[in-house]
Amino acid sequence: MKTKLTICFAIIMSFSASLYSQGAAEALLFSQYRYEGTARSMAMGNAFTSLGGDSYSISINPAASAVYRYSEFTITPSLNRESGSTNYLGDNYSEKWSRFGISNIAFVANFKPRNTANSVKSYSFSVAVNKLNNFTSRYYSSGINTNSSWLGSLAESLEGIHNSNLDITNDWNPFFDFPGASWRGILAWNSNLLDPLPDSNIDYMGATENINGNRIALAGPIRQNFYRERKGNLSEIIFNMGANLSDKLFVGANLGIQSLYYSDFQRYSEEGINLSQFDSKFQRFDHIYRQTSNGVGINIKLGFIALPTDDLRIGGSISTPTWLYITDEWDEGIDARYSDGYKRNILSPLGQYDYRINSPFRWNLGASYIFGKIGLISIDYEGVDYSGAKIMTDSGDRHPFRDENNYISNNYKAVGNIRIGGEIRVNPTLALRGGYSYYQNPEKNIGYNTEYVSGGIGLSNNRGGFIDIAYQQRLNNTENYTLYSDYTNAVAPIGSLEKTGWKLLVTLGYRF
Repeated sequence: MKTKLTICFAIIMSFSASLYSQGAAEALLFSQYRYEGTARSMAMGNAFTSLGGDSYSISINPAASAVYRYSEFTITPSLNRESGSTNYLGDNYSEKWSRFGISNIAFVANFKPRNTANSVKSYSFSVAVNKLNNFTSRYYSSGINTNSSWLGSLAESLEGIHNSNLDITNDWNPFFDFPGASWRGILAWNSNLLDPLPDSNIDYMGATENINGNRIALAGPIRQNFYRERKGNLSEIIFNMGANLSDKLFVGANLGIQSLYYSDFQRYSEEGINLSQFDSKFQRFDHIYRQTSNGVGINIKLGFIALPTDDLRIGGSISTPTWLYITDEWDEGIDARYSDGYKRNILSPLGQYDYRINSPFRWNLGASYIFGKIGLISIDYEGVDYSGAKIMTDSGDRHPFRDENNYISNNYKAVGNIRIGGEIRVNPTLALRGGYSYYQNPEKNIGYNTEYVSGGIGLSNNRGGFIDIAYQQRLNNTENYTLYSDYTNAVAPIGSLEKTGWKLLVTLGYRF
């Protein structure tokens, strides 16, 4: 039941994407990186595969630490602002949300070997906590519908299921005992929002519908409202070691421990406009869905940076899949009200499931050119094949997720992400920076590419202290969405969602 609905909603809508935990949509979401960075790396589009010397870039290329000729401590507070504007059934709404966080905190220790004749010029040992993705978003849509309803779609989805299997009794818990129906279907039935058709125990109609002759139709205009709020992040704790070989080749390795927290809250409601039109005495209902995902994962990453000439650098890195072990908890509830004063509020039990996602391999290649003490330019290419992501039980059994894994392999694809950055040294204490990042859409049939532009400044003094400031703007993206499936003689409205946002980062650091 949960598997089927996850795939269905992932296909027909990205606004209210997956409703259950073990779905293909989560495998994609939790595998994607939208690098934040230190202020310096973000200002330059995180194009640091071949540059190194930055504590966030260790997450991109472990050899970044080997470039250091000093020890360093950094911390990067961040402010994230997300905006979502919707058009649904002709009504426009906008939501904005600001959140503070920490994008980076790191310590890099650099050591010189005692034997100066050794080809190893220095070693570095680093510990860093870097944020890889931010899930913050908030949307709201509302409009008056005269043709279809969420309840009508839900009623048709239960066709063939005997209503006795939906009843909540002292001896029967359909949420866990009967896997054939969605939890929201069980809630709607037990709050009287669904009725059986005459002379049938396996066919249903919604409380928003009337029977007109041989036809079931929406009883009257209804206002539909949808609100979604997501928060959380994917972060990585890195234990890194690097080595400088003759000032020409820099190598490094990471042990990465990822930490996942994700929270999704959704509220959907329908309300009758002219209550006398509804034979069921329907007035309104509110449905809520809540999910939290907590996970921990592990990966290994290797990288190098080489200097063919004093001014040219090339770099590369490869990361194993992240073995991410996740625990999901979710519940749903319905509050139903009727014009005759009857009301019913039902909350599902708390669902819980442990599973594992293996994110795909990813690799980075980069090149940069240093213009003496004037500045530099850098470009990165990152490759990820999202069709290689896998979902399985925490013991490694893929069979229960055969449908999801087939969906992943058939509907996700390999992508190439591009990052470009540059820096100009105005004087020894002031640097100006700019960058651009392009993340290709990993879905074959829906979704969109994501682009960022960024800029910033860097200030330093001769006592080892420095401060970097960066601003990143995500360019507008527009996608279409539906809030439920089409059903017989009814088409679900298609809305549009425009998303944008910005980040402000400030890195405080000290070199010694």
